[in-house]
Amino acid sequence: MKPTGIESQSRSIRVFISPTFRDMMRERDLMVKRVFPELRRKCAKWFVTFTEVDLRWGITEEQAAEGQILLLCLAEIERSRPYFLGLLGERYGWTPDSIRPEIIEREPWLKQHVENRTSVTELEILHGVLNNPKMQTATLRNYPYV
Repeated sequence: MKPTGIESQSRSIRVFISPTFRDMMRERDLMVKRVFPELRRKCAKWFVTFTEVDLRWGITEEQAAEGQILLLCLAEIERSRPYFLGLLGERYGWTPDSIRPEIIEREPWLKQHVENRTSVTELEILHGVLNNPKMQTATLRNYPYV
């Protein structure tokens, strides 16, 4: 049966997952093997596509060598808004030696974090939630597919 009305609209949920690079492996495995497939199944009943974005499994060595990690993470957070899942464990996370000037030009708020050697995980949390005024008043009622 072909969907009609609201069901025929393209609807999707992209959730950005932000753990440290070497932490929370068991939890991430559990989510990939059990939680996300179940969410996909439930969303499909409502004609909603569910996609998780965990860049810890998707950044190539070439991208890392070219200093693209932070830029890729921030871009994926933007694509996934308002859905952001921060996983905090015992590690602070990887801190880049520097942040490329073109990234700071694009995201001026990063300038204050260059000398502090802030971890990419903390920067993701700042960008995805804490620096975003819309997230300060967000509730699940504001999002139609939850």
